[in-house]
Amino acid sequence: MAINFLNTVDLNKNQLNFAAIQNLAADPAGTSVEGQLYFNTVVDALMVYAGGVWIEVGATSGVETLDTTNGTYVNLTPLTPAIGNVVVTADLSAVDGTALAATKFLTKDNKWATVPQGDITDVLPGTYINIDNQAGPQPTINHDLTSRTDTTSAVSGVAFPVVDSVTTNSTGHVTAVNIKTVTVPDVTTYDLTTAPSGTAVRLTGNLTGVDDVTISGTTGQTALTRISASELRVKLTDDVTIISDLTVGDNVTLTGGNLSVTGTGSFTGEVTVPTATAGTSAPNLAQVELLIAGVGVFQGSYNAATNTPALEGASNVALDQGDYFVVSVSGSFLGEALEPGDFIFANNAISANSSPALSNYTVVQADDNIAGAGATDGATQKGVAGFDSTNFTVTANGWVELKPQANPYAQKIALTGGVDSGGETTFTVNIVTMFGVGSLAANCIATVKETASSLIVYPVVTGNGTGSLDFKFAPVVSTSAGFYTAYVSYI
Repeated sequence: MAINFLNTVDLNKNQLNFAAIQNLAADPAGTSVEGQLYFNTVVDALMVYAGGVWIEVGATSGVETLDTTNGTYVNLTPLTPAIGNVVVTADLSAVDGTALAATKFLTKDNKWATVPQGDITDVLPGTYINIDNQAGPQPTINHDLTSRTDTTSAVSGVAFPVVDSVTTNSTGHVTAVNIKTVTVPDVTTYDLTTAPSGTAVRLTGNLTGVDDVTISGTTGQTALTRISASELRVKLTDDVTIISDLTVGDNVTLTGGNLSVTGTGSFTGEVTVPTATAGTSAPNLAQVELLIAGVGVFQGSYNAATNTPALEGASNVALDQGDYFVVSVSGSFLGEALEPGDFIFANNAISANSSPALSNYTVVQADDNIAGAGATDGATQKGVAGFDSTNFTVTANGWVELKPQANPYAQKIALTGGVDSGGETTFTVNIVTMFGVGSLAANCIATVKETASSLIVYPVVTGNGTGSLDFKFAPVVSTSAGFYTAYVSYI
């Protein structure tokens, strides 16, 4: 991609070697400036923009010779040789010495003639069309009548007529409709009763005989019995198997036998179970609480520097066997030196205000030292450390990452408030505001990009001696906020 220079490029009288002018097949689109060059690859000529038009380099004018008189029906603008295009327009202001009329047209021998005019002399009839008063002045056009012969069909009982076929002629007119009779068969109706014996229902048709349909229960689920000549009864079997889900809206009482659940189940309320006596039986809450009674639980952190909460001395707190603490602040506990991460367990139930001895506790040295700082790896103590959240992120697994650090000596700023003067646009950036009191523009370097495209551009950047940088663009550019962005580094 070409570099977008926004100012004049001064080569200081040096040679431009192995350079090629921009190659295009047509004049460049958009606004051009005087002296702009390109090479036209269609006519193989170097073109220059001069006098508001593109002309071939070396040509003295756009039109070298020109007849200064207009031709027949043709006007030329201008009538003298000049740089640029010659406009040719048709002159129809006069035809054979008379004004052009709407009834005139140009013949092949370049003569104007009059459009012929006349009246309709006769209107002739066509297929299915007849005309009265053909010669006018007001002919009447009518459509011929079309005759049609239709067949008929009788209607009785379950027989009714339908259209069987339609006949048309070549012009699409219907000439005949054939009607035929369709007969619908009789409909059989049935009475539903119970069969004389067994678990069956009887279907008695009005047109046919009698059909019996036996209804059976499902083994292990339902049983079907005949109660009377008009009633069959469905009941659950003595042992019921539920193949899929069972939803019960009220209480379920099992008076005998066993309830087996082969899948998984869930209960929205509490389930009352007796005290379990077998290892494979479910215990109730009371049994569970009895089993875990006396098993200690985590009691929190312990500050060994301040004895908080009080685990030693005459004001000690009460503990159950197995209760334990994790040391959060290093210090001394009953003569033992503790560090963060160490554990203190109660060996037995300890009464409040009993001044317990070290033998009442078990101290586990976790050896989690506080991390230190040093000049070398070997000379630095490893251990527990915290991290400043401003500069680090730490996951739940302890993975520590350094956050992206901002460079206090580099900033970017949108160029705004441009001032147009002398064919240039100047934007001013305050260095003191960006880098603090005492900052000098002489210690800054800057790069400028088009904000939307990130294309680097090259304005003239100078320090104005007042702690500011001036960005000068020539010719003038858009002064809208944010069109260009300056990236400034302070050294």
